[in-house]
Amino acid sequence: MSNVYMMRQKASSGDEAVLGRVLLIGAIALAAALAVYLAVRFVLIPMTVIRNVTVESDVGLTREEIQSLMALKASESWFTFETAAVQKRLETHALVRKARVEKAFPDQLRVYLYRREASALVLGETGGRSVPVLVDRDGYVFKIGGTSADVDLPVVSGIPAGEAALGSRLPSVYAALFSDLAALRAASPSLYKLISEVRVVSAAPAAEGSTELRLFLTNSTVPVRVRGGIDETMLKYVLMVLDLLSKQGVLKNIDELDFRGGDVVYRMKEG
Repeated sequence: MSNVYMMRQKASSGDEAVLGRVLLIGAIALAAALAVYLAVRFVLIPMTVIRNVTVESDVGLTREEIQSLMALKASESWFTFETAAVQKRLETHALVRKARVEKAFPDQLRVYLYRREASALVLGETGGRSVPVLVDRDGYVFKIGGTSADVDLPVVSGIPAGEAALGSRLPSVYAALFSDLAALRAASPSLYKLISEVRVVSAAPAAEGSTELRLFLTNSTVPVRVRGGIDETMLKYVLMVLDLLSKQGVLKNIDELDFRGGDVVYRMKEG
């Protein structure tokens, strides 16, 4: 009987030892979890509140305007901050073509803003009067009212711009024209500057290729009629023909040059 009692006593002591170890491990784990929580709550989270914002921009907005657009919260966390949402907010501004926002651990944001560049100047309306409207390569209206610096831009006429509104886009049928002008400006600024006016005679989607344009150049009094797009190769060909006709002494008698077909056709002045 005593042997049985001793065995039960030993088993009970063993269970208590195991239970004690389990409780000790649990206490250590709980203490560790609490330590981690306290470190995150009082050290890591305060350390990762966004405090430093650096901006690289050619847009011309003030730092206050940019911060207002970003709409950062006072205690914005680096971990929960969403760059895509802020980029979209920045790109709602008419002058911003593209925004890029990057996070740098532990508390920094890097903001890059890229401006819209004028492809051409279009006459729109506001308050019942005509005003110059700057349009980018996508036909996006990003500035109303020009300055002396905008005088060198080619004027695009024959487009029903209507009531001018920042952030609006001109009809998509004209998109290819503004894209061509922007590409020409990037590829050959000297040729771009030779274009004084582009008059849209008739417009059609780029896929159909039947848009007719009348070009007025700064170095010639003879307008040029073309079909389709405007590019460097086409303009160089036009200039070569104008130069040849000038040397032949017949350019002064020409009313218009027509490059719409395979051959150059010109109409002489009457009288």
